[in-house]
Amino acid sequence: MQEIAIQGWENIARMFNVHPRTAQRRRKELREAGVIFYINKGKPPRKVVCAFPSILKAWITAKAAKGEDF
Repeated sequence: MQEIAIQGWENIARMFNVHPRTAQRRRKELREAGVIFYINKGKPPRKVVCAFPSILKAWITAKAAKGEDF
């Protein structure tokens, strides 16, 4: 079964129980870790942030294991 990517900062932030702006401030860290990616959507094409829930959960679990906060 294929996993469906969640789209938008609001949905990603909801996974972490934080405000969307807090998630956006972590954009560089999330991108470098390979947690988020962008797709072009609409006309004119605009970048939309996406992430797979399983990867988000694994990343936050790894951070928690190191004693780091989001």
